[in-house]
Amino acid sequence: MKKSLVALAALAATSAFAQVTIDGYFDRGYIATNSTDNTKDSKLVGSNAGTTTIGFKVVEALGGGNSIGLSVNTDWADISGANQDSTATTASSIQTGGFANSQSFVHFNSGMGTLRLGTPNNFTLTNAIAVASPAFSTGIGSAYSSGFSIANGLGTGVVGSVGIVSQQAAITSTANAGVRAIRIANTVQYSSPAMNGFTAHLGSTFKNSNAGTGTDTVGVTEYALRYTNGPVDAMYTSIQYKVGDTAPAFPTGTTAITAGISSKQNLLGASYAVLPTLKLHAGFGSNTSSNDVFKGTSTQMGATYTMGAFTLMGQTAKFDDTSSTNVDRKMIGLGLDYNLSKTARAYVRYDSLNLGSNVAVAAGSEVTRTAVGISKSF
Repeated sequence: MKKSLVALAALAATSAFAQVTIDGYFDRGYIATNSTDNTKDSKLVGSNAGTTTIGFKVVEALGGGNSIGLSVNTDWADISGANQDSTATTASSIQTGGFANSQSFVHFNSGMGTLRLGTPNNFTLTNAIAVASPAFSTGIGSAYSSGFSIANGLGTGVVGSVGIVSQQAAITSTANAGVRAIRIANTVQYSSPAMNGFTAHLGSTFKNSNAGTGTDTVGVTEYALRYTNGPVDAMYTSIQYKVGDTAPAFPTGTTAITAGISSKQNLLGASYAVLPTLKLHAGFGSNTSSNDVFKGTSTQMGATYTMGAFTLMGQTAKFDDTSSTNVDRKMIGLGLDYNLSKTARAYVRYDSLNLGSNVAVAAGSEVTRTAVGISKSF
């Protein structure tokens, strides 16, 4: 439940009211990770069923059905991502958390739609985690997590540098989690008004290729069409990344971006409420790149069932790599929520990841993650 404050501001000789909303989500739980590489096994406490975040939203009515506002979110892990084994020299460097490190944008609303300027979430992210899948968000059990994604190529989902385009590392059976479209800095977005259940969306991120002078950026174009009516929610998204003749700098610890490459991710997602207590989900995707290094298709199937205070979720997903590398991956995700209230829950999450499902088992190619925790939204 969102808590709202009303701020009074003086504008010339008149007064205008702006509604300020503070909302967020807090998640802490125990997670155990086990794999065919025992040196990668771990036990931690953190956010497992969603991203812990706090948001500030401001909206001011301008009259005539128009409004202007802003949205600023900050995501964080314990002490900004540092943990017990962080040395004094590395702790400061890995504390990448900071104010407004999540989506942040100014928006203008009118009868013609909504315009956003800044770093809003991608429409592809909405499709992947809210339409094509049960509500695993990007946590354990999700087909769009840091451990498993339904896409290959270029993306923005690298933990610690979300919002900056990066390129997937060379694919092996142990380095095959994929990439995600989360959000991108330097973006302009437009969303149309709803018409007979349909909304259209467009996003553009400017490309700069300035001979390595420090202002080189990847250009991104995203299209989306969504239909929501009664029990049906369907969405098609397409996002394309284009790199200039000079590749931009890339996040520390990630693969260098190939100059001149382009990469596209398409996703058709749908959900259907068969009963008030049962919803089915499905997603079908494709990925390509101009150099054919990244190419393949994805499928996912899932269901959400509510029984009193309990919500059960499950899904399967796979990525069929059709590039010359030909290393496929698949996953199974399961979830159980016990709703303590409308905004609080206890949860269990489990997933099984096979990062080389069509090749011989290697150390680290098969991973299971089990989490138990509590979350609270507000």
